[in-house]
Amino acid sequence: MSLIAAMGGLMFGFDLGIITGVIPFIQEQFGLSGFDLGWVVAIFEVGCMGGTFLTAWLTDKYGRKKMFIVSAIILIVTTIGAALAQSALDLAIWRFAEGVGVGAASVLSPMYIAEIAPATIRGRLVTMYQLAIILGILLATVASFYFGDPNNIESWRWMLGAALIPAIIFLVALFAIPESPRWLVKEKHNKKAKGVLEKIGNRHFVEKEMREIGNSLNQTRDKGSYKELFSYAILPVMLIGFGLAVLQQFSGANNVTAYMQVIFKKANFSIENGLLNAVFFGIVFFVFTILAILLIEKIGRKMLMLIGTAGMAIFLFLLAWSFNSDAINGTLVLIFVLVYIAIYAFTLAPVTWVLISEIFPNYVRSKAVSLASCMLWLATFIVVLVSPYLLKLSPIINFVIFGVCNVIGFFFVLKWVPETKGKSLEELEEIMIRKKE
Repeated sequence: MSLIAAMGGLMFGFDLGIITGVIPFIQEQFGLSGFDLGWVVAIFEVGCMGGTFLTAWLTDKYGRKKMFIVSAIILIVTTIGAALAQSALDLAIWRFAEGVGVGAASVLSPMYIAEIAPATIRGRLVTMYQLAIILGILLATVASFYFGDPNNIESWRWMLGAALIPAIIFLVALFAIPESPRWLVKEKHNKKAKGVLEKIGNRHFVEKEMREIGNSLNQTRDKGSYKELFSYAILPVMLIGFGLAVLQQFSGANNVTAYMQVIFKKANFSIENGLLNAVFFGIVFFVFTILAILLIEKIGRKMLMLIGTAGMAIFLFLLAWSFNSDAINGTLVLIFVLVYIAIYAFTLAPVTWVLISEIFPNYVRSKAVSLASCMLWLATFIVVLVSPYLLKLSPIINFVIFGVCNVIGFFFVLKWVPETKGKSLEELEEIMIRKKE
Protein backbone atom coordinates (compact mmCIF):
# COMPACT_ATOMS: atom_id res chain seq x y z
CA MET A 1 0.00 0.00 0.00
CA SER A 2 2.77 2.40 0.96
CA LEU A 3 4.83 1.68 -2.15
CA ILE A 4 1.88 2.36 -4.47
CA ALA A 5 0.90 5.54 -2.60
CA ALA A 6 4.54 6.66 -2.68
CA MET A 7 4.50 6.58 -6.48
CA GLY A 8 2.96 10.03 -6.27
CA GLY A 9 6.40 11.05 -5.04
CA LEU A 10 8.02 9.34 -8.02
CA MET A 11 6.04 11.60 -10.35
CA PHE A 12 6.94 14.60 -8.20
CA GLY A 13 10.65 13.68 -8.39
CA PHE A 14 10.59 12.97 -12.11
CA ASP A 15 9.13 16.40 -12.84
CA LEU A 16 11.67 18.09 -10.56
CA GLY A 17 14.58 16.12 -12.01
CA ILE A 18 13.69 16.30 -15.69
CA ILE A 19 13.57 20.11 -15.78
CA THR A 20 17.27 20.16 -14.89
CA GLY A 21 18.12 18.49 -18.18
CA VAL A 22 15.46 20.40 -20.12
CA ILE A 23 16.67 23.89 -19.10
CA PRO A 24 19.71 24.19 -21.47
CA PHE A 25 17.57 23.17 -24.46
CA ILE A 26 14.56 25.42 -23.82
CA GLN A 27 16.92 28.29 -22.97
CA GLU A 28 18.31 28.06 -26.50
CA GLN A 29 15.08 27.26 -28.33
CA PHE A 30 12.93 29.91 -26.66
CA GLY A 31 15.66 32.45 -25.79
CA LEU A 32 15.04 32.32 -22.03
CA SER A 33 17.24 33.75 -19.27
CA GLY A 34 17.02 35.22 -15.77
CA PHE A 35 13.45 35.72 -14.53
CA ASP A 36 11.97 34.55 -17.86
CA LEU A 37 13.57 31.17 -17.35
CA GLY A 38 12.66 31.27 -13.66
CA TRP A 39 8.96 31.74 -14.50
CA VAL A 40 8.82 28.83 -16.96
CA VAL A 41 10.47 26.59 -14.36
CA ALA A 42 8.69 27.97 -11.28
CA ILE A 43 5.16 28.04 -12.73
CA PHE A 44 5.11 24.31 -11.95
CA GLU A 45 5.32 25.16 -8.24
CA VAL A 46 2.40 27.61 -8.57
CA GLY A 47 0.33 24.75 -9.97
CA CYS A 48 1.45 22.56 -7.07
CA MET A 49 0.20 25.20 -4.62
CA GLY A 50 -3.20 25.12 -6.31
CA GLY A 51 -3.23 21.33 -6.25
CA THR A 52 -2.47 21.16 -2.52
CA PHE A 53 -5.19 23.67 -1.68
CA LEU A 54 -7.88 21.98 -3.77
CA THR A 55 -6.99 18.56 -2.40
CA ALA A 56 -7.85 19.49 1.20
CA TRP A 57 -11.63 19.65 0.91
CA LEU A 58 -11.92 17.24 -2.03
CA THR A 59 -10.12 14.45 -0.19
CA ASP A 60 -12.25 15.04 2.91
CA LYS A 61 -15.40 14.75 0.79
CA TYR A 62 -14.50 11.99 -1.68
CA GLY A 63 -11.67 10.13 0.07
CA ARG A 64 -7.95 9.67 -0.46
CA LYS A 65 -8.10 6.94 -3.12
CA LYS A 66 -10.42 8.73 -5.56
CA MET A 67 -8.32 11.88 -5.41
CA PHE A 68 -5.19 9.80 -6.03
CA ILE A 69 -6.78 8.52 -9.24
CA VAL A 70 -7.75 12.04 -10.34
CA SER A 71 -4.20 13.27 -9.75
CA ALA A 72 -2.75 10.40 -11.82
CA ILE A 73 -5.07 11.18 -14.75
CA ILE A 74 -4.03 14.85 -14.59
CA LEU A 75 -0.37 13.80 -14.72
CA ILE A 76 -0.89 11.64 -17.82
CA VAL A 77 -2.73 14.36 -19.78
CA THR A 78 -0.36 17.19 -18.82
CA THR A 79 2.77 15.15 -19.55
CA ILE A 80 1.59 14.74 -23.15
CA GLY A 81 0.71 18.44 -23.39
CA ALA A 82 4.09 19.62 -22.06
CA ALA A 83 6.02 17.37 -24.44
CA LEU A 84 4.11 18.81 -27.42
CA ALA A 85 4.34 22.50 -26.36
CA GLN A 86 5.09 24.89 -29.23
CA SER A 87 6.18 27.95 -27.25
CA ALA A 88 7.47 28.99 -23.85
CA LEU A 89 3.93 30.10 -22.95
CA ASP A 90 2.48 26.70 -23.95
CA LEU A 91 5.12 24.93 -21.90
CA ALA A 92 4.44 27.17 -18.90
CA ILE A 93 0.66 26.50 -19.08
CA TRP A 94 1.13 22.75 -19.25
CA ARG A 95 3.70 22.81 -16.45
CA PHE A 96 1.23 24.74 -14.30
CA ALA A 97 -1.47 22.11 -14.93
CA GLU A 98 1.05 19.33 -14.28
CA GLY A 99 1.87 21.01 -10.99
CA VAL A 100 -1.79 20.70 -9.92
CA GLY A 101 -1.53 16.92 -10.20
CA VAL A 102 1.83 16.75 -8.44
CA GLY A 103 0.64 19.11 -5.69
CA ALA A 104 -2.36 16.88 -5.03
CA ALA A 105 -0.09 13.82 -4.82
CA SER A 106 2.30 15.66 -2.47
CA VAL A 107 -0.56 15.96 0.04
CA LEU A 108 -2.14 12.57 -0.53
CA SER A 109 0.93 10.31 -0.51
CA PRO A 110 2.47 11.11 2.91
CA MET A 111 -0.96 11.60 4.52
CA TYR A 112 -2.29 8.27 3.24
CA ILE A 113 0.84 6.38 4.30
CA ALA A 114 0.77 7.98 7.77
CA GLU A 115 -2.89 7.03 8.16
CA ILE A 116 -2.38 3.33 7.36
CA ALA A 117 1.02 2.79 9.03
CA PRO A 118 1.59 1.32 12.51
CA ALA A 119 3.37 3.83 14.78
CA THR A 120 6.53 1.71 15.11
CA ILE A 121 7.31 1.86 11.38
CA ARG A 122 5.40 4.96 10.30
CA GLY A 123 8.55 7.06 9.88
CA ARG A 124 10.14 4.45 7.62
CA LEU A 125 7.03 4.05 5.51
CA VAL A 126 6.43 7.78 5.05
CA THR A 127 10.11 8.07 4.13
CA MET A 128 9.28 5.79 1.19
CA TYR A 129 7.54 8.82 -0.27
CA GLN A 130 10.81 10.73 -0.26
CA LEU A 131 12.63 7.66 -1.59
CA ALA A 132 10.15 7.62 -4.47
CA ILE A 133 10.81 11.32 -5.10
CA ILE A 134 14.52 10.61 -5.35
CA LEU A 135 13.96 7.54 -7.53
CA GLY A 136 11.95 9.86 -9.79
CA ILE A 137 14.82 12.34 -9.88
CA LEU A 138 17.28 9.52 -10.64
CA LEU A 139 15.10 8.16 -13.46
CA ALA A 140 14.76 11.71 -14.80
CA THR A 141 18.53 12.24 -14.85
CA VAL A 142 18.98 8.94 -16.69
CA ALA A 143 16.25 9.94 -19.19
CA SER A 144 17.91 13.35 -19.64
CA PHE A 145 21.30 11.76 -20.28
CA TYR A 146 19.79 9.22 -22.70
CA PHE A 147 17.61 11.64 -24.68
CA GLY A 148 19.70 14.80 -24.25
CA ASP A 149 21.43 15.17 -27.59
CA PRO A 150 23.41 18.48 -27.71
CA ASN A 151 22.98 18.44 -31.50
CA ASN A 152 19.19 18.16 -31.34
CA ILE A 153 17.58 21.24 -29.79
CA GLU A 154 14.21 19.43 -29.49
CA SER A 155 15.60 16.65 -27.28
CA TRP A 156 13.70 18.16 -24.34
CA ARG A 157 10.40 16.84 -25.75
CA TRP A 158 11.53 13.25 -25.33
CA MET A 159 12.79 14.06 -21.83
CA LEU A 160 9.40 15.42 -20.73
CA GLY A 161 7.48 12.69 -22.56
CA ALA A 162 9.37 9.96 -20.69
CA ALA A 163 7.24 10.77 -17.61
CA LEU A 164 4.26 9.16 -19.35
CA ILE A 165 5.46 5.63 -18.48
CA PRO A 166 5.55 6.03 -14.65
CA ALA A 167 2.32 8.08 -14.76
CA ILE A 168 0.41 5.23 -16.44
CA ILE A 169 1.89 2.64 -14.05
CA PHE A 170 0.86 4.87 -11.12
CA LEU A 171 -2.74 5.11 -12.34
CA VAL A 172 -3.11 1.35 -12.86
CA ALA A 173 -1.51 0.49 -9.48
CA LEU A 174 -3.84 2.83 -7.56
CA PHE A 175 -6.79 0.52 -8.17
CA ALA A 176 -5.08 -2.08 -5.94
CA ILE A 177 -5.00 0.01 -2.74
CA PRO A 178 -7.85 0.42 -0.20
CA GLU A 179 -9.24 3.64 1.20
CA SER A 180 -7.63 5.17 4.32
CA PRO A 181 -9.09 3.56 7.47
CA ARG A 182 -9.11 6.89 9.28
CA TRP A 183 -11.15 8.51 6.52
CA LEU A 184 -13.53 5.51 6.54
CA VAL A 185 -14.10 5.84 10.30
CA LYS A 186 -14.62 9.57 9.88
CA GLU A 187 -17.33 8.79 7.30
CA LYS A 188 -18.80 6.12 9.66
CA HIS A 189 -17.77 3.17 7.46
CA ASN A 190 -16.37 1.27 10.44
CA LYS A 191 -16.74 -2.21 8.92
CA LYS A 192 -14.70 -1.23 5.85
CA ALA A 193 -12.10 0.48 8.05
CA LYS A 194 -11.75 -2.67 10.14
CA GLY A 195 -11.28 -4.71 6.96
CA VAL A 196 -8.41 -2.45 5.86
CA LEU A 197 -6.72 -2.65 9.27
CA GLU A 198 -7.03 -6.46 9.27
CA LYS A 199 -4.77 -6.47 6.19
CA ILE A 200 -2.13 -4.58 8.17
CA GLY A 201 -2.00 -6.11 11.68
CA ASN A 202 -3.34 -8.72 14.09
CA ARG A 203 -6.58 -8.58 16.09
CA HIS A 204 -5.00 -6.63 18.95
CA PHE A 205 -3.69 -4.03 16.49
CA VAL A 206 -7.09 -3.71 14.79
CA GLU A 207 -8.97 -3.29 18.08
CA LYS A 208 -6.46 -0.76 19.42
CA GLU A 209 -6.47 1.30 16.21
CA MET A 210 -10.27 1.29 15.91
CA ARG A 211 -10.63 2.35 19.54
CA GLU A 212 -8.07 5.17 19.32
CA ILE A 213 -9.37 6.46 15.98
CA GLY A 214 -12.94 6.34 17.22
CA ASN A 215 -12.13 8.14 20.47
CA SER A 216 -10.17 10.81 18.62
CA LEU A 217 -12.94 11.49 16.11
CA ASN A 218 -15.78 11.25 18.65
CA GLN A 219 -14.23 14.08 20.65
CA THR A 220 -13.86 16.21 17.53
CA ARG A 221 -16.83 15.09 15.40
CA ASP A 222 -18.15 18.63 14.92
CA LYS A 223 -14.73 20.17 14.37
CA GLY A 224 -12.49 20.43 11.33
CA SER A 225 -13.03 23.81 9.70
CA TYR A 226 -10.25 25.98 8.28
CA LYS A 227 -10.99 28.48 11.05
CA GLU A 228 -9.92 25.94 13.66
CA LEU A 229 -6.48 25.62 12.06
CA PHE A 230 -5.76 29.04 13.54
CA SER A 231 -7.33 28.42 16.95
CA TYR A 232 -5.34 28.77 20.17
CA ALA A 233 -4.71 25.01 20.38
CA ILE A 234 -3.73 24.30 16.76
CA LEU A 235 -2.04 27.55 15.63
CA PRO A 236 1.33 26.73 17.29
CA VAL A 237 1.39 23.37 15.49
CA MET A 238 0.44 25.05 12.20
CA LEU A 239 3.32 27.48 12.62
CA ILE A 240 5.72 24.59 13.20
CA GLY A 241 4.37 22.91 10.05
CA PHE A 242 4.80 26.14 8.06
CA GLY A 243 8.31 26.58 9.45
CA LEU A 244 9.31 23.04 8.46
CA ALA A 245 7.89 23.52 4.96
CA VAL A 246 9.76 26.79 4.40
CA LEU A 247 12.96 25.41 5.90
CA GLN A 248 13.03 22.40 3.59
CA GLN A 249 13.09 24.70 0.56
CA PHE A 250 15.10 27.63 1.92
CA SER A 251 17.79 25.09 2.73
CA GLY A 252 18.61 25.60 -0.95
CA ALA A 253 17.69 22.13 -2.22
CA ASN A 254 15.82 23.22 -5.33
CA ASN A 255 18.33 25.96 -5.97
CA VAL A 256 20.91 23.20 -6.47
CA THR A 257 18.60 20.53 -7.95
CA ALA A 258 16.67 22.60 -10.51
CA TYR A 259 19.66 24.67 -11.63
CA MET A 260 22.34 22.03 -11.35
CA GLN A 261 23.30 22.42 -15.00
CA VAL A 262 23.66 26.19 -14.55
CA ILE A 263 25.96 25.58 -11.57
CA PHE A 264 28.00 22.98 -13.47
CA LYS A 265 28.27 25.30 -16.48
CA LYS A 266 29.66 28.04 -14.23
CA ALA A 267 32.13 25.43 -12.95
CA ASN A 268 33.23 24.91 -16.59
CA PHE A 269 31.51 21.58 -17.30
CA SER A 270 30.12 20.90 -20.79
CA ILE A 271 26.39 20.13 -21.19
CA GLU A 272 27.16 16.45 -21.84
CA ASN A 273 29.38 16.16 -18.75
CA GLY A 274 26.84 18.13 -16.74
CA LEU A 275 24.10 15.63 -17.66
CA LEU A 276 26.39 12.75 -16.67
CA ASN A 277 27.16 14.49 -13.35
CA ALA A 278 23.39 14.72 -12.79
CA VAL A 279 23.20 10.90 -12.96
CA PHE A 280 25.82 10.68 -10.18
CA PHE A 281 23.79 13.27 -8.29
CA GLY A 282 20.64 11.14 -8.60
CA ILE A 283 22.44 7.98 -7.45
CA VAL A 284 23.83 9.74 -4.35
CA PHE A 285 20.40 11.20 -3.59
CA PHE A 286 18.76 7.76 -3.85
CA VAL A 287 21.36 5.86 -1.78
CA PHE A 288 21.34 8.38 1.07
CA THR A 289 17.54 8.45 1.18
CA ILE A 290 17.73 4.71 1.95
CA LEU A 291 19.97 5.70 4.87
CA ALA A 292 17.10 7.85 6.16
CA ILE A 293 14.83 4.79 6.23
CA LEU A 294 17.41 2.98 8.37
CA LEU A 295 17.97 5.89 10.78
CA ILE A 296 14.64 7.67 11.23
CA GLU A 297 13.20 5.25 13.82
CA LYS A 298 16.56 4.87 15.58
CA ILE A 299 17.82 8.40 16.16
CA GLY A 300 14.56 10.24 15.62
CA ARG A 301 13.24 13.06 13.47
CA LYS A 302 14.59 16.01 15.43
CA MET A 303 18.22 14.86 15.51
CA LEU A 304 18.19 14.21 11.76
CA MET A 305 16.85 17.73 11.16
CA LEU A 306 19.63 19.22 13.31
CA ILE A 307 22.31 17.18 11.52
CA GLY A 308 20.87 18.24 8.17
CA THR A 309 20.70 21.98 8.75
CA ALA A 310 24.20 22.08 10.24
CA GLY A 311 25.80 19.93 7.53
CA MET A 312 24.08 21.66 4.63
CA ALA A 313 25.10 25.08 5.94
CA ILE A 314 28.75 24.00 6.02
CA PHE A 315 28.78 22.70 2.44
CA LEU A 316 26.88 25.67 1.05
CA PHE A 317 29.56 27.93 2.54
CA LEU A 318 32.20 25.64 0.99
CA LEU A 319 30.47 25.94 -2.40
CA ALA A 320 30.57 29.73 -2.04
CA TRP A 321 34.29 29.49 -1.24
CA SER A 322 34.92 27.22 -4.26
CA PHE A 323 33.59 29.93 -6.62
CA ASN A 324 35.74 32.61 -4.98
CA SER A 325 38.37 32.35 -7.70
CA ASP A 326 38.71 32.75 -11.46
CA ALA A 327 40.27 29.28 -11.64
CA ILE A 328 37.21 27.32 -10.45
CA ASN A 329 37.95 23.68 -9.62
CA GLY A 330 35.03 21.82 -11.24
CA THR A 331 35.84 18.56 -9.46
CA LEU A 332 35.71 20.31 -6.09
CA VAL A 333 32.35 21.89 -6.97
CA LEU A 334 30.98 18.48 -7.95
CA ILE A 335 32.18 16.92 -4.67
CA PHE A 336 30.64 19.70 -2.57
CA VAL A 337 27.33 19.44 -4.48
CA LEU A 338 27.22 15.65 -4.01
CA VAL A 339 28.00 15.84 -0.26
CA TYR A 340 25.45 18.64 0.19
CA ILE A 341 22.72 16.63 -1.52
CA ALA A 342 23.71 13.46 0.38
CA ILE A 343 23.10 15.28 3.68
CA TYR A 344 19.81 16.69 2.44
CA ALA A 345 18.74 13.23 1.23
CA PHE A 346 18.78 11.55 4.65
CA THR A 347 17.69 14.56 6.72
CA LEU A 348 15.47 17.47 5.62
CA ALA A 349 14.18 15.87 2.43
CA PRO A 350 12.37 12.89 4.01
CA VAL A 351 11.98 14.06 7.61
CA THR A 352 10.03 17.20 6.69
CA TRP A 353 7.35 15.12 4.96
CA VAL A 354 7.25 12.68 7.89
CA LEU A 355 6.77 15.44 10.46
CA ILE A 356 4.14 17.27 8.41
CA SER A 357 2.15 14.03 8.06
CA GLU A 358 2.38 13.31 11.82
CA ILE A 359 1.97 16.47 13.86
CA PHE A 360 -1.63 17.44 13.00
CA PRO A 361 -4.76 15.93 14.65
CA ASN A 362 -7.11 13.57 12.77
CA TYR A 363 -10.00 15.97 12.47
CA VAL A 364 -8.03 18.64 10.57
CA ARG A 365 -5.17 16.57 9.13
CA SER A 366 -6.13 16.86 5.46
CA LYS A 367 -6.62 20.62 5.67
CA ALA A 368 -3.51 21.18 7.82
CA VAL A 369 -1.27 18.98 5.64
CA SER A 370 -2.71 20.74 2.60
CA LEU A 371 -1.87 24.22 3.91
CA ALA A 372 1.60 23.14 5.09
CA SER A 373 2.25 21.56 1.68
CA CYS A 374 0.96 24.71 0.00
CA MET A 375 3.45 26.71 2.06
CA LEU A 376 6.20 24.29 0.98
CA TRP A 377 5.31 24.81 -2.67
CA LEU A 378 5.18 28.58 -2.18
CA ALA A 379 8.70 28.42 -0.73
CA THR A 380 9.77 26.20 -3.64
CA PHE A 381 8.30 28.67 -6.13
CA ILE A 382 10.22 31.56 -4.55
CA VAL A 383 13.49 29.60 -4.54
CA VAL A 384 13.10 28.38 -8.12
CA LEU A 385 12.05 31.85 -9.35
CA VAL A 386 14.92 33.82 -7.81
CA SER A 387 17.67 31.22 -8.26
CA PRO A 388 18.54 32.08 -11.89
CA TYR A 389 18.90 35.74 -10.88
CA LEU A 390 21.02 34.91 -7.82
CA LEU A 391 23.28 32.55 -9.79
CA LYS A 392 23.65 35.13 -12.54
CA LEU A 393 24.41 37.83 -9.97
CA SER A 394 26.99 35.73 -8.12
CA PRO A 395 27.22 32.03 -7.15
CA ILE A 396 28.99 33.17 -3.98
CA ILE A 397 26.06 35.36 -2.86
CA ASN A 398 23.65 32.60 -3.90
CA PHE A 399 25.25 29.91 -1.72
CA VAL A 400 25.89 32.22 1.25
CA ILE A 401 22.20 33.26 1.39
CA PHE A 402 21.00 29.65 1.54
CA GLY A 403 23.77 28.74 3.98
CA VAL A 404 22.53 31.42 6.38
CA CYS A 405 18.97 30.08 5.99
CA ASN A 406 20.21 26.69 7.21
CA VAL A 407 21.83 28.27 10.26
CA ILE A 408 18.52 29.96 11.14
CA GLY A 409 16.75 26.64 10.52
CA PHE A 410 19.04 24.82 12.95
CA PHE A 411 17.93 27.03 15.83
CA PHE A 412 14.27 26.83 14.77
CA VAL A 413 14.40 23.02 14.94
CA LEU A 414 16.31 23.06 18.22
CA LYS A 415 13.74 25.32 19.89
CA TRP A 416 10.35 24.39 18.39
CA VAL A 417 10.24 21.04 16.58
CA PRO A 418 9.00 18.10 18.70
CA GLU A 419 10.19 14.50 18.56
CA THR A 420 7.43 12.24 17.19
CA LYS A 421 9.25 8.91 16.99
CA GLY A 422 7.28 5.86 18.16
CA LYS A 423 4.01 7.63 19.00
CA SER A 424 0.65 6.91 17.37
CA LEU A 425 -1.11 9.74 15.55
CA GLU A 426 -3.71 9.82 18.33
CA GLU A 427 -1.01 9.98 21.04
CA LEU A 428 0.60 12.90 19.22
CA GLU A 429 -2.79 14.60 19.02
CA GLU A 430 -3.15 14.24 22.80
CA ILE A 431 0.34 15.63 23.44
CA MET A 432 0.28 18.53 21.00
CA ILE A 433 -3.36 19.61 20.93
CA ARG A 434 -5.61 18.43 23.73
CA LYS A 435 -3.37 19.57 26.58
CA LYS A 436 -3.64 23.11 25.25
CA GLU A 437 -7.43 23.07 25.02
